Amino acid sequence: MGWAIAVCFVIGAVCALRLPVLIFALIVVVVIAAYFFIGITAGWEVIHTLAWSAVIGVALEAGYLFTHGAFYVLYVRSAKKGRAHQQIQSKYKSE
Repeated sequence: MGWAIAVCFVIGAVCALRLPVLIFALIVVVVIAAYFFIGITAGWEVIHTLAWSAVIGVALEAGYLFTHGAFYVLYVRSAKKGRAHQQIQSKYKSE
C-alpha cells in the first residue's frame, strides 16, 4: 500500500499543475467514494476501508499542496529579489 500512497502523492502533484482546486477536490471525493465502495463490495471491514480511503485522499491532497507550496516559495523568492533592487522614490519630502 506504500506504493499506492506514493503514486497518489505524485498524481496530486501533477494535477496541481493544471486543475483548479474545486475540480481537484471533486475528483478526490469521487476517488474516496469509489475506493470505499470497492472495499465494501470486496468484503473488507468498514473501518479498514474508511481509513484507507482517508489515507488515499490525504495523499492526493498532500501532493496538490506540495506543488502549490513549491510554486509559492519560488515566486515569492523571485519577487523579493526583483523588489530588493528597486529603489522606491517617494514624492513626499518627509519620507
